[in-house]
Amino acid sequence: MSTIYVRLADSSDTVYFQALFGTYSHLAWVRTEDPEKGITKVISTPDLVDEARRVLGYLKEEIEFEEVPPPE
Repeated sequence: MSTIYVRLADSSDTVYFQALFGTYSHLAWVRTEDPEKGITKVISTPDLVDEARRVLGYLKEEIEFEEVPPPE
């Protein structure tokens, strides 16, 4: 599996982010990693991770977030 971690600028956007990405449910699973810090993970398969990243690029027009390294 390929996991992409993102930090939402506003952690209250977590449900909105999950709902938007959820419309692309064939690409990845979205799970909250750390709700207080707004860290969410997008779990995709290796063959779909590039497409998942493309969708994340589109979502940046709707929600402010940045890709971050995996939490320790």
